[in-house]
Amino acid sequence: MARNKLHPIPHPPRTPVLGNMLTVDGGAPVQDLMRIAREQGPIFWLDMMGTPLVVVSGADLVAELCDEKRFDKAVRGSLRRVRMLGGDALFTAETQELNWQKAHNILLPTFAHRMMQTYHEGMLDIADQLVTKWERLNADEEIDVVRDMTALTLDTIGLCGFNYRFNSFYRSDNHPYVESLVRALEAVMKMRGLPLEDITQRKSRKKLEQDVGFMNGIADRIIKERREIPADDQAKPDLLGFMLAGIDKQSGERLDDVNIRYQMNTFLIAGHETTSGMLSFAVYFLLNNPHVLQKAYEEVDRVLGRDVNAKPTAQQVNRLVYIGQILKESLRLWPTAPAFGLYPYQNETIGNNYKLKKRTFVTVLTAMLHRDKSVWGPQAEVFNPDNFAPEREAKMPPHAYKPFGNGQRACIGRQFAMTEATLVLGMILQRFKLVDHTRYQLKIKESLTIKPEGLVMRVRLRPDVVRGAGMAAAAPKPAPKKAAPRKAAVSHGTKLAVLFGSNMGTAEELARSIAEAGEANGFATTLAALDDHAGSLPAEGAVAIVCASYNGGPPDNAGNFIAHLREAAPGALKGVRYTVFGCGNRDWASTYQAIPRQIDELMAEKGAERIFPRGEGDAREDLDGHFQGWYEPMLPAVAEKLGVKLEADSVQPQEPLYDVLPVDKPPANPIIGGTGALPMRVLANRELQNADSSGRSTRHIEVLLPDGVSYRAGDHLSIVPQNGAALVERAIRRYGFAPGAHILLTAAEGRRAALPVGEAISVHRLLSDFVELQHPATRKQIQAMAQHTRCPFTRPKLEAFLDEDCFRAEVLVKRKSVLDLLEEHPACELPFSTFLEMLPLMTLRYYSISSSPVADGARCSVTVAVVEGPARAGAGVYHGVCSNHLARQAAGGTVQAFVKETKVGFRLPVDPAAPIVMIGPGTGLAPFRGFLRERAALKAQGRVLGPAMLFFGCRHPAQDFIYADELKEHAGAGIVQLHVAFSRHDGKKAYVQDLLKQQAAALWMLIEQGAILYVCGDGGRMEPDVKRTLMAMYRDRTGNDEAAGEAWMAKLAADGRYVLDVWASS
Repeated sequence: MARNKLHPIPHPPRTPVLGNMLTVDGGAPVQDLMRIAREQGPIFWLDMMGTPLVVVSGADLVAELCDEKRFDKAVRGSLRRVRMLGGDALFTAETQELNWQKAHNILLPTFAHRMMQTYHEGMLDIADQLVTKWERLNADEEIDVVRDMTALTLDTIGLCGFNYRFNSFYRSDNHPYVESLVRALEAVMKMRGLPLEDITQRKSRKKLEQDVGFMNGIADRIIKERREIPADDQAKPDLLGFMLAGIDKQSGERLDDVNIRYQMNTFLIAGHETTSGMLSFAVYFLLNNPHVLQKAYEEVDRVLGRDVNAKPTAQQVNRLVYIGQILKESLRLWPTAPAFGLYPYQNETIGNNYKLKKRTFVTVLTAMLHRDKSVWGPQAEVFNPDNFAPEREAKMPPHAYKPFGNGQRACIGRQFAMTEATLVLGMILQRFKLVDHTRYQLKIKESLTIKPEGLVMRVRLRPDVVRGAGMAAAAPKPAPKKAAPRKAAVSHGTKLAVLFGSNMGTAEELARSIAEAGEANGFATTLAALDDHAGSLPAEGAVAIVCASYNGGPPDNAGNFIAHLREAAPGALKGVRYTVFGCGNRDWASTYQAIPRQIDELMAEKGAERIFPRGEGDAREDLDGHFQGWYEPMLPAVAEKLGVKLEADSVQPQEPLYDVLPVDKPPANPIIGGTGALPMRVLANRELQNADSSGRSTRHIEVLLPDGVSYRAGDHLSIVPQNGAALVERAIRRYGFAPGAHILLTAAEGRRAALPVGEAISVHRLLSDFVELQHPATRKQIQAMAQHTRCPFTRPKLEAFLDEDCFRAEVLVKRKSVLDLLEEHPACELPFSTFLEMLPLMTLRYYSISSSPVADGARCSVTVAVVEGPARAGAGVYHGVCSNHLARQAAGGTVQAFVKETKVGFRLPVDPAAPIVMIGPGTGLAPFRGFLRERAALKAQGRVLGPAMLFFGCRHPAQDFIYADELKEHAGAGIVQLHVAFSRHDGKKAYVQDLLKQQAAALWMLIEQGAILYVCGDGGRMEPDVKRTLMAMYRDRTGNDEAAGEAWMAKLAADGRYVLDVWASS
């Protein structure tokens, strides 16, 4: 016998050639695997004719297998054979198949909790047919539980999914589709891959093909008929409607009709098989646990009441908590999908002991996982719904309970199944006593799923049933009222000047909120840029300043203000009362809060009175939280200093900022007009990386400059971005707007609105052009979301995020936006108007120009790293807004942009003979490409060039050495000395700071000759490392100490010889 290659994984005895093929009974494989697991332990392997099958049921090992970075779903064995029915649909597709990703993206929102309200009517329709049938049975008639539950769940998915009625409760036999489906599944499950099987099962294979053809024909007919119905005449939204109209947010493509057919077959197979099994097992456990049944009756009577003509509402179904616990516990002991397959991407070791080779087929035996005593205790085999009491469920290990599979490949319809089953079980118990007249002994029937075989019972109508007039069970709700208008505070006329210094729009947005609050509290407020008040700060009232820094310098609209402030005489600001809030990012540690701190200190130094302490907000952490912590006590404190009494009920505006009205046509975009942006035609858009091997993308994009627009090397191109269509569609879909819907915004009286009001605009354009959709949610926003959530399960989940540690770990670190949270918590009923008010305005993005006007003044280029990768929020792919906007622009397209002059001295020396040093890894190379092209053009004109060194860094010479040929050509022509560091080549890691050390002698010589040092790139890690390297070089060359090194660096910067163009690391 061959040595076990998977040692030390245990295994049962095997036979030559067949191995363990006959160890597992083809009629009851799950129960055989459970038996072997009890004998062999939490992990074992089987030899399936030379192919190893590893079976795992230990909770600690399963937790490792559920790591989706290491393991993926395996579509093999019987599941692979189900592809004859389901093709590349959600259940049977490989994760890497394009149609799986497309369908997953399109259909995931259709199974969210908020959509259950849409499907509730259809679920109720079929459930009512079931209980009506049971009510009409004679006392001695048996109910075939599995048969009726199968009919129920099939009819429900047919109606809710495709608006198609199988009418199972109006037939004496099964619908022909059902007959074909049952036969096809039985034929597929009989296939085991044994020798000669194709010959021995030839007749059944032919019948299988006929059955599959019949099922496909019905699905194709339903699709064809739906397509022929005008959109305006279609009934309520259903799964088929979403599949026909949905667009994948990543590829921008729709599902084709063949894949939609496969999805329909899949939903009918998986959607009815698993749910009917869950309901059947729940009935079995209720029949055998009278104390649980009694507790269930009590909850149903309390929530649904005794009037069976009062139809349960979706809200009442959500309140059937104990019924949900019964269903979950039923799935624990007998998960209707009792196993799921995985495989490792690479060779893996789990449990620090068990080796798994790449692509080894691993089965997670859920039925035994759910009996692991390390999780469920010594009574793991006992039915106990209290295992899922909310407080116990909250403490459950995350991968100990897997009835619906794992991660992104988990059952997409689990919410639908649980909602449907809860409604049905509640309606059954509201009406009937359950009678186990045969003293049924559980026997498991295995096919694609597992069910209790031969389960029958009788029912008796409960004696206290009430039949009312048939109105809804819930008390009628009053008509929604428009929010009461904000009570206008008595205007006391005290002046409040709110001034901002802002390049990216954040500080301006915060300043606007202060101005709004000031107006709401009776102040006479003005909102303006700091430069508008350079040398003219008001001495009457108070001044609130919100300002950021930009590479250690002032924002563009604050430079003159700072200059006047520095030059002002002592006492010049006597009588001015002020407070300051600074926006910053600790990634720029050396310049963090530099300008706000300077404003605060200079104003005090010049005689102004600080009436509230300066606040600091860190964008790397929780800028909004820091602002709220400073802002909320600030206004009352300022009012007290000014002798103003605020009205208690006027501190916060009560009326929503926006009201939304449907309209017909769109307005112009004021963001473009307000920035002076102009349309620029894209001349070229090409890939710079070897994207196939690097897995990343950097684009070279050239635009034609409009007449009269010029630039200098070192300037920036400011881009007006747009949110991608897929991102916008997510928001539109979340709020249920029709395609092409237009609205009109009106603003609350006295509020400052930045979005276009009083003009028609399409919802798509509003969300595409005007607002940021991916900014992390703030705690204040999450609190508002919780206040708009009535669901007793969802609201606590949202409120949990208000804890500082939870907020940091689950929202800030994962960068979850309000939209992300709305999709994760579909029961949240946040109005669209409030959602809009939460969104920051779209801000400009700045890109260093990577060309020179000396070479060609009619065009300029930018070098764009396309931000795309797994979303930290945990689902889908994150796409950077502007980089992807630019990447999508083909030659001949148009971008809205303008040239922004550099304010940090990032310019080539006037004398080209002066020495320069350029340091820029990745897209930090961009401005230096412009410098080098300018030097080459000057040399061609006969100018003498001084020495220049370029230190560039990337990962691998064959992947992301951008502009390689061009740089080598410049080096060969004497334009520059080129030094390149590769961080992922030949097993060595080298970065630009390492090259500085290697070239220390030559570099120091240029520094002593007066060279200007330019650094462009990551300001969080790279630039501080470069600075430390240069200071160490200074100490080595001079023998001076660390303090002297810091002073030397500071002087280089002050003299304009250490110049930065850096950004925050992500």
